[in-house]
Amino acid sequence: MGFDAALRGPPSIHGIVSVYAVVWLHSPLEGLMRRLLITFGLFVLLSTSALAGPKEDVLAAYDKFFTLFTTGNQKQLAALFAPDALFYGTGSAEVVTTPEGVVAYFPGALSGTRGEVKARPFESKALMLSESVVAISGKWQSERTLEGKMVTAGPSRVTVVMQKRGDDWLIVQFHNSPTPKPAPATPAAVPSR
Repeated sequence: MGFDAALRGPPSIHGIVSVYAVVWLHSPLEGLMRRLLITFGLFVLLSTSALAGPKEDVLAAYDKFFTLFTTGNQKQLAALFAPDALFYGTGSAEVVTTPEGVVAYFPGALSGTRGEVKARPFESKALMLSESVVAISGKWQSERTLEGKMVTAGPSRVTVVMQKRGDDWLIVQFHNSPTPKPAPATPAAVPSR
């Protein structure tokens, strides 16, 4: 990778090291102070870029919901929710406000002969409201193998608010609903003569 290529696009470890190597190798010996400053700058840059930020942490916690959704273990799934969470599942007639209500929701949502199940989030957008509160909106769908056939449910729309409590990101608000079907196309008007 050349120096110019290392400067294009988002920085990567490989690109940063390439730029560092070019500067280091082409610096005159009398530029020891410059090389030390470059080394220090590289150390700082690499140490901070290797750490995930709150947005990445919360999205990883959010993804756990979809992994656990497929296991059928309602208690593990409900453990992702704060004790005071507000929960509207796709089939909830009323808002659920207790941990017991969240646990009770999932046996119905996950019941039946399911075969292999996959849940896949997509189009997720995260909005940092503070260092400890993040709103996520997106879509997801589940895929099940039933009687040898792949059946897809969704896509569904989901909005989640997650809050950092202690060391964990917990769901404090959850709303899931089917994505509306697009409106039918209207036929083009026939010009009159």
